[in-house]
Amino acid sequence: MDIYEDSRLISLNSADAVKLNNDYNSNVFWNIPNIIPPDKDIDHITVSVEDFEMPIAYYLINDTNDTLHYNYNSVDTFITLTQGNYNGSTLITELRIKFLEKGLTATIVLSSVTGRLDFRFSAPITNITFLYNLSKPLMDILGFNQTVSGVSFIAPLPLNLLGILKINICSQNLRTANNFASSTSMSNNIIQTIAQNMPSFHQLTYINKTSHAGRMATNHLDNVDIQLYDDKGNFLELNAIDWSITLQLKVFRKFRTKPSSEIDMTKFHSPPLDKKQPLKKVEPKEEEKDEDEGTGDPELDLLLS
Repeated sequence: MDIYEDSRLISLNSADAVKLNNDYNSNVFWNIPNIIPPDKDIDHITVSVEDFEMPIAYYLINDTNDTLHYNYNSVDTFITLTQGNYNGSTLITELRIKFLEKGLTATIVLSSVTGRLDFRFSAPITNITFLYNLSKPLMDILGFNQTVSGVSFIAPLPLNLLGILKINICSQNLRTANNFASSTSMSNNIIQTIAQNMPSFHQLTYINKTSHAGRMATNHLDNVDIQLYDDKGNFLELNAIDWSITLQLKVFRKFRTKPSSEIDMTKFHSPPLDKKQPLKKVEPKEEEKDEDEGTGDPELDLLLS
């Protein structure tokens, strides 16, 4: 039995897809039935991302990390930052404005030596408590790893404005049997990961130079779905900006090699004996005489000898 390869490309654009998470545009579905119908001769299928193009349209501060919950004067309240991209200076300005809207005057300084934020509040009525469990995504960015309380405090960790480090391309229909992730939301649905090293509002371009491919968990394909996650397992929030991807599928089919002509095996065997025919008796051949008997005429024999 031999295996032969059937390769095909699928070029997709999110503009043509059904958007399953609206303007996030990171959970999409293309209705393309019978891409690879079920076939008993299919041994396995591999899938690879040949190229991927996506504008860096997501924000550092977004739906998942724009809120800081705190307790002040025995009241639980919060500030919500304007979603967008920030550096150290612009983030400090935004925090001061939002606290001032709540009646709190905050002086916030970013250390050029340690990279840590120093919060100081002017004449508050009570201590201010940043609630870590309710504000973990934003407090992780600000450099806090637990709840803090007081009228002034310094973050124990540096301010982290790196944002998303990696794009994870996942699919349920294209899931593979040999890729895994530490995030339970992605599980083994990952088909490719891409390092994010482009600044905001630029285009991220990926080209598969290593020919990496994964073996699909199924031997057929109806329709295509793609999910785009960040390195923490959250859907990317692409603000309705479209992206494109090219997939390569390789179908490995089984086929049997047949001889070019029928072989007549009777040529290699003696024909069966017919029991009705008597066996022929083989007469022994007369032995050749060793001596010459002559002609019978003595005188002629003497001349010939």
